[in-house]
Amino acid sequence: MTSPFDLERRLAEVLGSSGIESPAAEARWLVEAATGLDREMLLMTKARLDEGVVAAALELTRRRAAGEPLQYITGLAGFRRLVLRVGPGVLVPRPETEEVAGRAMDRLPEDGVLVDVGTGSGAIALAIKDERPDARVLATEVSPEAMRWAETNREELEIGIELIDGDLLTGVPSDLTGEIDVVVSNPPYVSESDRSSLPVDVVDHEPHEALFAGDNGISVIERLSREALVWLKPNGWLVLEIGETMGEAVGDLLTDEGYASVHVHRDLAGRDRIVEGRKT
Repeated sequence: MTSPFDLERRLAEVLGSSGIESPAAEARWLVEAATGLDREMLLMTKARLDEGVVAAALELTRRRAAGEPLQYITGLAGFRRLVLRVGPGVLVPRPETEEVAGRAMDRLPEDGVLVDVGTGSGAIALAIKDERPDARVLATEVSPEAMRWAETNREELEIGIELIDGDLLTGVPSDLTGEIDVVVSNPPYVSESDRSSLPVDVVDHEPHEALFAGDNGISVIERLSREALVWLKPNGWLVLEIGETMGEAVGDLLTDEGYASVHVHRDLAGRDRIVEGRKT
């Protein structure tokens, strides 16, 4: 029999030798995934782990050391106040996207209407509806695989967002034309030339259609910025996540499209991360 903390140390050594940046933290999460118990429960019960659990934890660690995303292995990803189900076929929600959801909520009036474009796991839409139950929140997704994850999260969390099968704003009810307060999106924005700069676990496992957007990374944003003008009400806001080198280009694009009050916001690491613009 093995203590969970001895197992954590063993897994951390394997992960560290594989180049994982936070081996101790990830080892702890993998032990929790293998046992089905959180750290507090492991401490309270002073659990001893049998060889079956140890073997399961070692298999999870092998997958992580081989480059599979941690969230795919555990099946879970935290996002603001929520814990979401994720796995193959859907983008893993990132901490910086939590700031995008927050910015969108800042622009959302009481009892307002918001559409999350390309919702993936449903992270932005579910988080906003969770924190702003007064709002009507819709979310579009073109990928059937990603939509299944969004549906699972909506059902498990029991949060009432409206899911729409469609590319960008296709499928949004026509009676919302010119009536939406906020369009928010974490669109594909990585250029093909930047593919080699992404971590291997991202390129090898996460859906490319949610990551890459042509030679300059701006092709999807160009389409969405035009479509959003049809759907936003006067003084409604478009809020976009962007890559850290894209602030000036996307800001200029929104200005050229006729948006006012265009502003680039930096994330907690000081990098360009959000662009917003107001329909006049």
